Amino acid sequence: MALVEKGKGFKSLFTSVIAYVSGILTLFPFLWMLSTSFKSQQEALISGISIIPQTLLLSSYAEALQKASLLHYVYNSLVVTVGSTIGVVITSLMAGYALSRMHFPGKKIIFIIILGTMLIPHQATMVPSFLLMKTFGWVNTFKALIIPFLVYPFAVFLIRNFFLSIPKELEEAAYLDGCNRMQTLIRIIIPISKPAIASVIIFNFTYIWNDFFWPLVMTTSTEMRTVQVGLALIKSEFLLQWPLLMAATVLSSIPIFIVYIAFQRFFVEGSVSSGVKG
Repeated sequence: MALVEKGKGFKSLFTSVIAYVSGILTLFPFLWMLSTSFKSQQEALISGISIIPQTLLLSSYAEALQKASLLHYVYNSLVVTVGSTIGVVITSLMAGYALSRMHFPGKKIIFIIILGTMLIPHQATMVPSFLLMKTFGWVNTFKALIIPFLVYPFAVFLIRNFFLSIPKELEEAAYLDGCNRMQTLIRIIIPISKPAIASVIIFNFTYIWNDFFWPLVMTTSTEMRTVQVGLALIKSEFLLQWPLLMAATVLSSIPIFIVYIAFQRFFVEGSVSSGVKG
């Protein structure tokens, strides 16, 4: 018995050590980025991977907001990301409900095609997508940055599978109360699906916010650049001023952090409610 308890204690200690080491390795790049943003250019070049800066300077943040036009890049990214995320939530809810609850010819084939599009890399469709946007006259506009990303196959897959886990008795009760399909979706299904919707928002927001290649290809003026392209311009324009680049990166990460914090509680609610069966 003592050997069993000793073995469990050793296993728990080993797991804790692995968790702490993994956490430190994961957080270290972010800590280094934050630390470097407060350093001077000279200290950033000679301090190596030092975490604690000798001096705390805010000049890099002021320069990133003014000289580097970071606020304008952040504004463009917010317009593109919020517009795309709202569209993805709407299309994934509609498509997920149709694929999980409605019966029509070719439903399985359509779902397989949607899954198949997840296997195609975005780079493979970039050239025909660019030619299509050019034909529409949408190059260097928000339309080209938002409309192609109004549908997210993974979001459709996620929402559809979550809808399948919802008991059909809830919909049948709504139908008996006189609700049609749209009313049932809005009043019954969507309120229950907050954890899945929160997941879609976080995944899509992070994906679009961090996208680099498509905004680089579709924008031709600095006024339309998004934040990731703007960071690349900062790196090339200001000749690798590490404090400036790290300060701009820290500021550009704030919206993602806010979105994650705002929707994190829905994951907790989903975990709690999943253990309650009626």
